[in-house]
Amino acid sequence: MNGIQTSARGDRASLRTAGGGLRGAVAAEWTKLFSLRSTWYFLLTAAAVMGATAACVGVVTHDAGASVADPATLATVYGVEFVVAGLALLCVTGEYATGSITHTLQCVPDRARLMIAKSLTVGAVAFAAGIVLAVLGVVAGAAALEESTSDGAQVAGQVFAVAVHLMLMSVLTVGLAAIVRSSAGAITVLFVLLLIVPTILQSIPLDFLTNLAQFLPQAAGTQFLTADADLYGPATGLLLLAAWTAASLTLSTVILGRRDA
Repeated sequence: MNGIQTSARGDRASLRTAGGGLRGAVAAEWTKLFSLRSTWYFLLTAAAVMGATAACVGVVTHDAGASVADPATLATVYGVEFVVAGLALLCVTGEYATGSITHTLQCVPDRARLMIAKSLTVGAVAFAAGIVLAVLGVVAGAAALEESTSDGAQVAGQVFAVAVHLMLMSVLTVGLAAIVRSSAGAITVLFVLLLIVPTILQSIPLDFLTNLAQFLPQAAGTQFLTADADLYGPATGLLLLAAWTAASLTLSTVILGRRDA
């Protein structure tokens, strides 16, 4: 028995040395993500949407005398967040659709490790894409405005905020996708959570429900991205959005661990 246990420990040590564990799981998720053409299609679509939306916002605000290209304009961010979220959910639902989730769980049987690996991979890609998309928004918006008096530090902060927002929304989507398992279902749940539920709550003439809507993910993201937020401010908005993301990831890990693939 001791010999078997020693051998098992040796095998696990060899696996870690060969690139197993969390590092190996992240490497596998990274390879899977960028071996699909759909990943590049999503990223290119997000760039096209950001550029077009920022340019349109710049044209519209030009007549109003605006001289600052704001990459954190809600219209531009909301235009791309669903595209980036679509990429995030396919990282999970695509495996269920093809049945490859069985092989994934055989390679990474630890459900928590798998969800962390997917979240780290998708979050890193979304953050990097957010930086590029926000810079693109600055350039496209400034070109449409034909002038810019933007403060460099302010724009840099806005670019960083956009990237963080997209990263957290993407990880939240990974959790929802693991819970729902289907692309159509995950998109529906995400759409309902971000748009439908807040609209319904705000339309009901009850202060409790109206106030409750202000603490949902989209409202929290709005407060985080809006420098002059008048509700609870960017810092609290970031904490709320991070809490929603952590809750989604935790619940999905628990559910994934209690049911078969």
